Amino acid sequence: MYEKILITLDGSKASGIVLPYVEEIAAKSGAEIILVSVSEITAAEIDHLYRSYLEHIKTEVEQELKVWEAREKIKIQSEVLLGKPASKILHYAKEHNVSLIVMASRGRSNSGPWLLGNIASKVLQATDKPVLLIRTPASSAALQQKKLIKKILLPLDGSLIAEIVFPHAEELAKLLEAELILFRAVEPLSSMLRAEMVETWFPVIEEDRRAAALAYLEEVSKWFQEKGIRTSIEISSGTAADQIISYAEVNAVDLIVMATHGYSGISRWVFGSTTDKILHAGDTPVLVVRATKM
Repeated sequence: MYEKILITLDGSKASGIVLPYVEEIAAKSGAEIILVSVSEITAAEIDHLYRSYLEHIKTEVEQELKVWEAREKIKIQSEVLLGKPASKILHYAKEHNVSLIVMASRGRSNSGPWLLGNIASKVLQATDKPVLLIRTPASSAALQQKKLIKKILLPLDGSLIAEIVFPHAEELAKLLEAELILFRAVEPLSSMLRAEMVETWFPVIEEDRRAAALAYLEEVSKWFQEKGIRTSIEISSGTAADQIISYAEVNAVDLIVMATHGYSGISRWVFGSTTDKILHAGDTPVLVVRATKM
């Protein structure tokens, strides 16, 4: 599935936090790595500066891939693009059939605008490629162990759109030998019912909803287990975004995999505004997959 991974870099230390994650995925999958910087200034000195920077990163990545024990020789290339960053990244990804775009973005613990300006936001709105957003550097312990992604959280609401991420969750879980946690947040209906209804019917309704959620997750779990993937199931009560963020932090989740509706862009997401909130409120890396034909 992952044959070409595009990394956007702007010369800052912050943008480089994506490199270990790409190295781990490429080492396991054999995917080609494409290092990209975009310059809006058409000057020979700037072009030379970017190319020298990318060559330095290329050498660094080549050395790190040996430490990651890449299963084969990984092809690495670098490109300096001229023009508006978001549009150039989008055009390059489409023209070169990129499998995955990896970008640094702002986590909850960071202040100020998105890294790389607002490029990540613009790319998310327009691309039909999966986008992996890294918000904070990997821990020193994970880097020493050379295993950054051990737990993958897969939030589901029972919709076909949410299930569009299944192939990506399967691929990453297999490649990285990670546990796949199937998660469902059952949002309470109490605020929507009259007081007498809450007292009489709410317990029964909630029990039925949790039972239905469990049955669905067990069915999905069986599907993944038949493919040789370790899975676990978690059901919580509360607002989906809050529950997902809280669970990811408390349980040391390394990656959240979620879908977004392809026709509504970044303003309307699956689970209402759940993905949008997670992108802005959490620090856990997020893989966003766009559903373009639902």
